[in-house]
Amino acid sequence: MHPPRGTHYGARVDPLQLLVTNDFLRVLDLMGVFVMGVAAGALASRLNFDVVGFAVIGIVAGLGGGLVRDLILDYGTPAAFDGPWYLTCALAGAAFSFFIHAEGAWWRRLVTVLDITAMGLWAATGTAKSLGYGLDVLPAILLGVTSAVGGGVIRDVLVGRIPQIFGGGPLYATGALVTAVLTWLVLALGLPSPTVLIAVAVGALLAGVAAWRRWSLPAHQEWQVTMSASQLKQLVRRTRKDERERVSQETGAIPAVDVEHDDLAEDSAAEDLDARAYEDRIFPDPAELPGTVEHERRQEREERAEHDPEDPRR
Repeated sequence: MHPPRGTHYGARVDPLQLLVTNDFLRVLDLMGVFVMGVAAGALASRLNFDVVGFAVIGIVAGLGGGLVRDLILDYGTPAAFDGPWYLTCALAGAAFSFFIHAEGAWWRRLVTVLDITAMGLWAATGTAKSLGYGLDVLPAILLGVTSAVGGGVIRDVLVGRIPQIFGGGPLYATGALVTAVLTWLVLALGLPSPTVLIAVAVGALLAGVAAWRRWSLPAHQEWQVTMSASQLKQLVRRTRKDERERVSQETGAIPAVDVEHDDLAEDSAAEDLDARAYEDRIFPDPAELPGTVEHERRQEREERAEHDPEDPRR
């Protein structure tokens, strides 16, 4: 067992006493474990799990993030196993969903609010505990976020679905990150202990508004720029033309253009009747266009020509 190293986050604030040994916040923490057990039990109910499945999924969802954090800190027995209360609350939450079938918009909203509140509290608790046991700022913030969302990730993996924090779900991880950073600021600035509840509220409020407004972070494809081959060609020509104009203005010289080696000059001298003629000139070989819009059009024209030589669309 490794005793906690001395804190240097201000004389008025001890991270461990602030959150970890605070009786009131521990009660809230246990309530969060119970709520996560209820939410996990509702998922197990939809998947038609038996009683063992309810128990396992409730324990994993309610205690998984804290277990990962405490095992990484390696300071002794994880808090989830240091007494009966955490396991009892997780199992009680799962049992509630097993025996009581609660549905309706009001119930889902209540569970969501309690779940988000627990997420903010766990992010603050994990960050404070990590700092109290001597971790640097970035690892401590990472463990704070892990404490908040780790159980949900393990739960989703166990039931065979992509974890919600990876996209498409509420901004739980983002809210947990905000809470973790603000918790570190509270400790670093030596602010009064109750100030950490503001950090919890800010992160929970962000996640709650995101769930209400259905906000999500941009996905990968939303950042992709898709251009056809002709559009890319036009962009290159426009860039080269702008560069020539810039050089001409700065130097007062007119850049020489070689028709035999310059695409812009070729385009200027060409007499393309339409877009198809332009594409045929720029891309004479269809093999140059794999995966592009022009390549698909070229293939369609060739297929139509083979089946119906009189088709005017070819």
